[in-house]
Amino acid sequence: MSHFWSLWAAVGTVVFFILMVLVVVKYWRNNHNADKDRVLDTFDGIDENDAPPPKLLFVSYFIAFTISVGYLLLYPGVGSWKGLMDYDQSNDKLSSPNTTLAQQFSGLTDDSLLALANEPNIVKSGRMLFQTHCAACHRDNAQGAKHFPNLIDNEWLYGGSDAAIIHSIELGRNGAMPGWIDVLRPDEISKISYYLASLNQRHTDVPEIKVQLGKELFIQHCASCHGDGRVPNIEQGVPDLADNIWLHGGSIEEIQHTIRAGLNNVMPAFGQQLSQNEILAIGAYITKARLDNNSRLAKLDASSVERGEYLAHAGDCVACHSAEGGEPFAGGLPFVTPFGTIYSTNITPHVSEGIGSYDYEDFRAALVDGKGQHGYLYPAMPFTSYQYVNEQDMRDLWEYMQSIAAVARKNDPNKMMFPSNIRLGLLGWDIVFADRTPIDYQVPDELKDKVDDVDKWQLGKYWVAGLGHCSECHTPRNIAQALENDRIFQGNLIDGWNAPNITATELYVDGWDIQSLTDFLHTGHSSKGTAFAGMADVIKNSLSLMTREDIESMSYYLLSGDTNNFIDENAVQLQPTGFDAAAYAAEIYTTYNQTCGACHGEDGKGRDPIAPTLLNNGIIMHSDPFNTIAVTIRGLQPTYIDKDRNFMPMASFEDVLSDTRLAELITFVRSYLGAREDVVTANDVKEVREMLEKAGYSGGLHVTPDMYDERDGNINVN
Repeated sequence: MSHFWSLWAAVGTVVFFILMVLVVVKYWRNNHNADKDRVLDTFDGIDENDAPPPKLLFVSYFIAFTISVGYLLLYPGVGSWKGLMDYDQSNDKLSSPNTTLAQQFSGLTDDSLLALANEPNIVKSGRMLFQTHCAACHRDNAQGAKHFPNLIDNEWLYGGSDAAIIHSIELGRNGAMPGWIDVLRPDEISKISYYLASLNQRHTDVPEIKVQLGKELFIQHCASCHGDGRVPNIEQGVPDLADNIWLHGGSIEEIQHTIRAGLNNVMPAFGQQLSQNEILAIGAYITKARLDNNSRLAKLDASSVERGEYLAHAGDCVACHSAEGGEPFAGGLPFVTPFGTIYSTNITPHVSEGIGSYDYEDFRAALVDGKGQHGYLYPAMPFTSYQYVNEQDMRDLWEYMQSIAAVARKNDPNKMMFPSNIRLGLLGWDIVFADRTPIDYQVPDELKDKVDDVDKWQLGKYWVAGLGHCSECHTPRNIAQALENDRIFQGNLIDGWNAPNITATELYVDGWDIQSLTDFLHTGHSSKGTAFAGMADVIKNSLSLMTREDIESMSYYLLSGDTNNFIDENAVQLQPTGFDAAAYAAEIYTTYNQTCGACHGEDGKGRDPIAPTLLNNGIIMHSDPFNTIAVTIRGLQPTYIDKDRNFMPMASFEDVLSDTRLAELITFVRSYLGAREDVVTANDVKEVREMLEKAGYSGGLHVTPDMYDERDGNINVN
């Protein structure tokens, strides 16, 4: 700064400061002349009086003036004066100019991305450039979003070599897939989507024949680019369709949309905007991020990941945290409650959309304490049961959850009524209703003479009470949706079905034993009938993937009983006689034979592979006829647990039989084939039918995704 401008700035600063002091002094000296009762002027009927300013205002001014004088004496502020501290702005690190990329690259002989990824300054510059030019699509941490790929994994459409990465940044990419809406019928597109979902062993409730037909259609129309769908082609940017990475969404609905409408992937070219060094710096940042992610995965203990996968199956995590036909663990499944609809969350290791920002303590807090990073969790998350998972299993589960593919699916907003939508209130729910009593693995005194294998009983209790969280569905809930633990396993309505009473007394009376219950839980098929609805999903996604030994321990525990769940001393096992001469001669048998006999057999003993047995069937023998009534009104679709043992669909009788006739038929079947003598009335049938009709669950349907969207949310069927 020249001498003239230095003097000009100094004089201006001093003069302005003196004027400010004089103005404040003037008002301070005249303050005693102010009259608060004197009106100076009136604005819109409001009087402005001559009230004196508070003394605190003047004290504050003088303190500020004193500090200002001290600052101007010690530091630069008056022209070229450096102050008594002789301060130079160049001493401030924040003011030091950054080295240029040219300086950062100077002297480097190896410009491979791997070598540059080991240069902290270049990586730092690359990160800043990435934030400016790339983060809008690929997110701040380069993990990507829907339609924009994850850049820190090792799955690259065009390959992850240095040349491929630099080519993508400098020249861009343009990948296209034609839409098939004018070539393929909707049902053909659906079949292809089922085949694609089957490639990564994703469960879909469709018959095997549709998957096979989908494969034939895929080979016919898509093989020229995709082969059989399992082999990527990096030359053309053709993805591997058999993995868990779906750039444009991997739900059945999203896959079908992609087939119908096609794609036009465009990655813009940055060669005209960025210098070669800038492109290399971005590549270095991406490479460093990939190396860090690979290092994170490499640190995971392989045995813990394997054990954690088993535990994830045991906990049935994928069932709740996957939408109908959606990507595994990506969330989106709705839970309709009396207080609104809750949607399960994305629990993949995606930082912005999933739980990638969690550490182990955050993960444990969510599973055990019901506390997520963004607030307390609704009890739809069974943290009241997961609190019983031991520390080692919890850590193994955490290891596995870090190893799965990150999915960039946004969480759906919950639709909860006030005040249920206030997360802090859930802390109060937890304090009042959550039972935090440590689990007791001691066999109750009442059972010590009846439990022969204590270790087996304890192991079964661990699975049933913890990851199995059986009580979450099979135990009644109070008005606040908290479990009534003194009525454990006594049944509860969910999605228009009865998660039945599975107390030790009920299981004993209905004739379940270790063999039949283990068969049922492990395969969905048993001598006492087959699983359907939500229980079929539990078996398909969870129990069938566990060892028979662990499942047998669960059966042993459930049949033996526990505190609040002892077998009634007066309980007597039912012994169904089957149809006798009197039954065959009854007038209602004709109705049975016309409606049920063709599939379930004239004797009610079932017909493989058409329909299961009704004789000794656990649902027919159950004390509550709700599910028997609901099945006849709703109908059933096959469970598709085991393609070689699937039964035929069951039609609805809602429009075939009157309430009175259906009640008579159910009473007849339960009497002879289930040994239940209580009469099912027309009013019983009417109540169930009206509830299911209002909720949209009737008419020969099984639970479908549309039901959650189309049902009347004001009707509580649970």
